[in-house]
Amino acid sequence: MRNPDWSTLPTDLVVRISSLLIADDASDFVRLRAVCRPWRSSTVETKSRADCFCPRNWIMLSDPNSSPIDVCFFNTSTHKSFSFDLTPYLDTYSLLRSLDYLFLLKHKITQGFALLNPFMKSITPLPSKIEPNCANVNAPKRLEDLIVYLSGVFVTSSSTIVLRFILDFLVWTKPGDLSWLYDELNLGSYSYSKLLFYKDRLLAVTYDDKRLVQIDLANEIPNQLQVEVVFLINELPPTLRKEWYLDLVDCDGEIILVTFKTFPHRCCESLETYKLDLNEKTYVRSPNLDNHSIFLGIYRTFSISCEDLPQVPTNSIYLCALYWGDSDTECYNLKTKHMTYQYCEPFLNPSSLVEKLIKCCLRSYWNIVSEDDE
Repeated sequence: MRNPDWSTLPTDLVVRISSLLIADDASDFVRLRAVCRPWRSSTVETKSRADCFCPRNWIMLSDPNSSPIDVCFFNTSTHKSFSFDLTPYLDTYSLLRSLDYLFLLKHKITQGFALLNPFMKSITPLPSKIEPNCANVNAPKRLEDLIVYLSGVFVTSSSTIVLRFILDFLVWTKPGDLSWLYDELNLGSYSYSKLLFYKDRLLAVTYDDKRLVQIDLANEIPNQLQVEVVFLINELPPTLRKEWYLDLVDCDGEIILVTFKTFPHRCCESLETYKLDLNEKTYVRSPNLDNHSIFLGIYRTFSISCEDLPQVPTNSIYLCALYWGDSDTECYNLKTKHMTYQYCEPFLNPSSLVEKLIKCCLRSYWNIVSEDDE
């Protein structure tokens, strides 16, 4: 039997396959376009696809045997890996921050900011000026003044770039705009969980009234952020406040809410997980993570598929240095309801995959600063 000529696949079939790939992982979409000229001409150029800008489920791993400019990425769903050499870019740019799978750069001559996507090898220029949209007279005017507080970046399907800062405000812009828009987060509650970027929405759970709230980023963002209440989570304890910890995580498309008591001591018996359904506006307590584990950090949380990954215990939640001034990491097994002590301090040279995943949750690692700026 002769080998089939895959380049002769019908165009509509190639387009359909490519749309499924881009919905799962942009790096596979790039590989598809590299197979042959007909497949490449049948699909859309990556630089014109907004959803290609942020590959999904990729995190940057720490490798003690590599230099800071030789970066390894790991996919928490497929377990694929990808290496990227920053060297060709550092003649022109200084590296300011690493943000999950993107790099914030500063041009050495013009002093302009840019985002580098290592998967697409594309650089998107960013404005430096900020236009405040709130009544705060002390609102920042320049992006440069905020870099040290930067904690996350989101890119929506409409190409809007959103930066989130630990001081509870956002700035957003579109490629080609001359300035950022700025607004402070007002979720109707003094305390709330970390923001989760999920399908063009920012989600959070408030402590005071146990509401799941969202900011819709799918369309053109107005001058002021619009917060909507999705539904109430009545099963949560009546008093959350400071002694409770809440976190939202995207677990391969399912939203998981993790809650547990932290004061006066860590209370394993109080740890619960809930699956949230935005469409049905329902939630259900679920002690099963469907062959996944979750890594929780103060600034960063992610899930990982444990299928064919025996070195990561399944159905477990890692509490990675969650408390100010505390570097302990513990692992809670949802099936056995048992907490095990893991490590006493952040890793300088992590060796195992679990150690590298834990270090990904530590701000001191993933918000790296280039040697030129130290």
